[in-house]
Order: sequence, then C-alpha cells, then structure tokens
Amino acid sequence: MERVSSNTIAGGALHERSSGLLLRRWFLISLLLATWVPIAFFILIAPSLGQTGGLANLKAVFLFLGTAHVPATLFFYADKDFSSIRRSHRVRYILIPIVLIVVTGLVFAFASFTIQAFALLIYWAWQAFHYGRQNIGIYAFASIAETGRAPKKAEKIAIDCGTVLGILGTFKVLGAAVAPAYLRVSFDYLYQIGFLSFFVLAVFSVAVYFKYFQDTSLFKTLFFFTSVFFFAPMFLSTDNNIGFLSYAIAHGLQYIIFMSVISVNAGDKVRPALYKNVAVFLVFLLLVGFAFWRVNDLREIGFVKSTWAYARMADFLFGAVLGATMSHFVVDASAWRLSMARQRSYITKRFNFVFDPQITQIK
Repeated sequence: MERVSSNTIAGGALHERSSGLLLRRWFLISLLLATWVPIAFFILIAPSLGQTGGLANLKAVFLFLGTAHVPATLFFYADKDFSSIRRSHRVRYILIPIVLIVVTGLVFAFASFTIQAFALLIYWAWQAFHYGRQNIGIYAFASIAETGRAPKKAEKIAIDCGTVLGILGTFKVLGAAVAPAYLRVSFDYLYQIGFLSFFVLAVFSVAVYFKYFQDTSLFKTLFFFTSVFFFAPMFLSTDNNIGFLSYAIAHGLQYIIFMSVISVNAGDKVRPALYKNVAVFLVFLLLVGFAFWRVNDLREIGFVKSTWAYARMADFLFGAVLGATMSHFVVDASAWRLSMARQRSYITKRFNFVFDPQITQIK
C-alpha cells in the first residue's frame, strides 16, 4: 500500500509540474502574440482604415486596451498581499502619485502652451523609457522560464540601447506636433541618429546572441530580438499608427497579461477571494480604463469649451490622467523589481509556474 501511495504521489507531482510547464508555454506564447499582433495590425492594416467597419472597430478595441492597461495598476492597491509593500514605500506608492496627478492637472489647466509642450515631451520620453523597462522585465521572465537563469548583462545592454534609440525617435514622432519650432530641427537630427544607430544595434545584438548561443532556446531567441527591436516601427514611418501606436498597444496588451496573472493566480487564496480579485481587476481595467480612454472627449464638448470653469476642469482631468499614467511608471518601477525581497516574494508566488525550477527541469 505504501508503494502504491508513493507512486500516486509521485505521479501527482509529475502531473502538477507538467501542468505548470503547459501554463508557462501558453504564457510565453500569449506575450509574443500580444506583441506581434498589434504591431502587425498597426503597420500593415491601420494606416489604410476608414472610420467605420469591422477592422476600424478592432482598432478602437486595441486603442481602448492600450489606454486601459494603466488603471490596471490599481489592482496593487486593492490586493492585501501587496499591502506590506505599499506600507514600506509610502512615498513611492502614495505621495509621488498624488503630487504627479495634482501638479500635472494644474499644468494643463492653467500653464502656458509652451510649458504644457515641455510637460508632454518629458512624459513621452519617460513613457518610452518605461516601455524599455518592461521589455527588460519580459525578457527576464522568458530567460528564467527557459533556462532558469537571469539575462546576461550584455543582453540587457542591447535591449537598453534599443530603448535609448526609441527615446531619440520619440521626440520627432510624437513631439514635433507640440514642440516649439526651434526644437524641431534638433528632433530631426535625433531621429536620424536613432535610425542609423539601429543598424549598429542590429550587428551588436546578433553578436551578443551568438556569444550566448549555447544558453538559449527558441522562445528566448524570439523574446530577445523582439525586445531589442521593439521600437523599430518608429523608424519605418512617422505615421502615428506605425511609428507609435504599433508598439504602444503591444506594451499595453503585455501588461494586461501580466496583471491578469497577478489577479488570477493568487496561490493559496480560496475560490471566492479569487472571484473577488478578478472582479476588482476587471472594474479597474474596463470601467476606470474607459474613463481614461475618453477623458480627452470632455474637452471637445461644446458647452465645456465655451465655459471657462468647465474648460479648466476638463483640462485638469486630462492632465491628471497624464499624471496618473506617470504614477503608473513610478509604481511599476518598484512593484516588479525582483532585486527587492518583498517584491520578489510577491511576484514569484503569483508567477510560480515561471519561477519553479522543477518545471524547468522536466522540459
């Protein structure tokens, strides 16, 4: 009887590890699709779309999700398991977001257009940097999932270089429309430097890849080059669909996948608590996300535009959403930092199917 029981236990453990491996595979595949599908859509299809039709509706869904991923960060504030991290970093999680939201709201309600333009330039550069940080994180997850080891320093440098070039290109692709005229020539030069440097980056990344070729896999290869060339669409065209929305929507969908896992895979939580987690996450994603998506529409309503007080309120809300998005940058920079003990414990628990070494061993 003991022998049968031991075999049963061993079989159950093997089944559990096999299920973890399958979940890991689907997680990696979903991240790749979340990246490639919107990039392909906004490069190949979106520039030629009209205002109506099925594909136009699909574009609207992409745009909504690309915006709605930001309030999904609020789930960290609702999750009891994350509360100790929030309490230990009150400045980062409470004070800085409040300051960013209020100050940015006031800037867009009362400051001059020039100051608002510089605020947007700072925001867009920071946004590109934030995208690059997520790329590093995604590649780290893929590397750990596939090999059980963190990325090499040279691999992270290659991805960071791609981010730097993305920041250089961002000033022209997004900033030229609002920047003072005297900056536009400089933005053109930065864009050209970024374009030419991407060829250098291609050579460097290939060299790095082959240096560590013995420690790679198909998934790790795909994630590495996807992360390195994440900002490449902006050097294909300055059209907003191709040069920005393509990778911006990809970033948003990636984040939604990560936060979905955070809300669903709560480890030892009982089923009712899991249902509550999912419901809270969907409220943040869909309802608050819709408010974020449509906030700029308030500024275009006739009676709002014609009334000073209402116009200032609408401008404040628009700026506050930008401040909330920057707060999302600040929160994420800490929440996903595996070098910090509490964050590492929280993340590895929620992503146990990625970080469990026994799953890697049975591949």
